[in-house]
Amino acid sequence: MIRDIFLAIVLWSVLTPPLSAQTRAEIRDRVFVTAQRAQASAAGQALAQAAGRIAAGTAGLEALLREQQDISKAISDQRTALAKLAAQPGAEAELSVSRLQSQIARGRDKLAALDVELMADFPEFRELTNPAPLSIAEVQALLRADEALVMTMTVDSYLYTWAVSPTASAWTRAELARADLRALVQGLRTQLRVAQDNRAGVSLNKAARASRLPGFDRAAAHRIYQHSLAPLEPVIGGARHLMVVFDGPLTALPPAVLVARPPEGADTAPQALRETDWLLKRHALTSLPNVSALRALRQVALPRRAAKAPSFLGFGDPLLGYRLAAEDGAPAPEAAQVVTRGVYEDVRRVADLAPLPNTARELRRLAATMGAPEDSVFLARAATETAVKSHDLNRADVVAFATHGLLADGLPGLAEPALVFTPPETPTALDDALLTASEAAQLKLSADLVILSACDTAGPDGSPGAEGLSGLARAFIYAGARAILVSHWPVDDYAASVLTTGMLERMYGSDARSRAEALQLSALEILADTREDRFAHPRIWAPFVVVGEGGRDR
Repeated sequence: MIRDIFLAIVLWSVLTPPLSAQTRAEIRDRVFVTAQRAQASAAGQALAQAAGRIAAGTAGLEALLREQQDISKAISDQRTALAKLAAQPGAEAELSVSRLQSQIARGRDKLAALDVELMADFPEFRELTNPAPLSIAEVQALLRADEALVMTMTVDSYLYTWAVSPTASAWTRAELARADLRALVQGLRTQLRVAQDNRAGVSLNKAARASRLPGFDRAAAHRIYQHSLAPLEPVIGGARHLMVVFDGPLTALPPAVLVARPPEGADTAPQALRETDWLLKRHALTSLPNVSALRALRQVALPRRAAKAPSFLGFGDPLLGYRLAAEDGAPAPEAAQVVTRGVYEDVRRVADLAPLPNTARELRRLAATMGAPEDSVFLARAATETAVKSHDLNRADVVAFATHGLLADGLPGLAEPALVFTPPETPTALDDALLTASEAAQLKLSADLVILSACDTAGPDGSPGAEGLSGLARAFIYAGARAILVSHWPVDDYAASVLTTGMLERMYGSDARSRAEALQLSALEILADTREDRFAHPRIWAPFVVVGEGGRDR
């Protein structure tokens, strides 16, 4: 429905005779707001449906949500009754129709008033479950002098892109059908995805490293840039920090791999890859789950930190790859019976997931980089959901999870994105081995950065998935994290070391850099490393994206 409204507004603006600059600016703003509503993702809907669990224990919020739900249910029942009466003749039926219409109108007014109350009293919750769109002027007021924001929207036949800087805005429409864009992204994803066994040490095999460098279709990456960002360079060209809100197929692609100028040389030649005008070279990049996240990040009051060395907590290398015994040989339950009152009952399905053998080393490396003690890392049997929920996460500046990240439906019956931990023998509400987005939202954090390493935010065919895990990122931001570092595919072991530890060193070093710039410089370090040809390939240097606040905290 919202997409239909969006298209109607767009067609009107395109087909209407020449209008004044002011009128066109108004249309651009109206379409910008409408497009944000049309971008409502399944992840956002899942979080909205889990609102009760997220709000549990918050005084006043639960009651407010229950009232909203009761009124919404009443309106739904009234509409059903109205539909039945509409075909009935007679004065009595007309009177009943009029009465129901009045009741529905009053219910809508009450819902609107409750939404205003929710936004006033619980703004963070409102932003998490039902974010309100921002106008172009509101975005400009939140941007800093060296920043810009871009947003895309894909419809059947076109790709729309908006760009906003503190002083300018523009939008463009490209004739690039959603199916064609998906095909381009799928092709690039196939070339970017690192095999799962790379985590198991293949990257340390000299023969494997010496093999021929795989290609990367830079012409396809340039074509995407041409149809989206290229016409908007006058707005974004001067931005040191570029925030990106991708939708549709583009959510499966890290923006760093877009190519700004026509590529030269062979796609398999290391030097040609190093000399490519990657978007990463032009901007420090941040991904946002939606435009309104900028408001949630920029308007929050930051806690005052004591002058101390930054602290670290890590959870990962869960015990996986085995089968839990079924009682009396009982078969696995059907998908519809897997979840009971929010508990994932069949932890055998979780235990069957593949192990991640090098994640323990990665977490120890991160802890060493932060100067953290050994007991700051929880591995194997200690890497449980219980440990995460019961630990004082609020004291950590950096929290790292090196484990599987699952999309909604990543396991039968799983309705939300989730992180995987060592399965318990018996699942409970506290521990069913899956930390879902709604559970993550209930954590208490004040972290500069949450690292989600080993997550895979898109399928091997390049189908959108980052959109799904953005729900998990939004949940961590709601819980108090300023930013999340998330990987688009299983990360090469060497790359994980350089990118994550290098990022932390640059964030907390004497010449402290912003999160986005720290990641940018760490990725460029790999790209410039000529010791091995494979380092030039974007699958090595481009797996991670910063989601949330990529700039400096004020």
